[in-house]
Amino acid sequence: MAGSAEFFGGLALVLGLLTRPAAAVSALTMLVAIFSVHFEHGLFLTNNGYEYALALFAATVALSIQGAGRYALDNALAKTVVSGALLTQPSPLKQMA
Repeated sequence: MAGSAEFFGGLALVLGLLTRPAAAVSALTMLVAIFSVHFEHGLFLTNNGYEYALALFAATVALSIQGAGRYALDNALAKTVVSGALLTQPSPLKQMA
């Protein structure tokens, strides 16, 4: 379960597709990994610590808050959906006449 969340969440993050939900799932996965596996070994990665998982957690929390960048698929899809919705809605001027 965690492996598929990391794989598909990472793939979604790379593509910029559903960035905030994918980052939130990855952040939760990293938080569970920190406390269930790495915390008892200390901070440093050389002792199998939680240093790297903490860095990934910080990055995914930042993506959850900030969202996708300029070149993400989320933005392209949003523009397509909004422009499609604007084209299919009747004009308010036509309704008044």
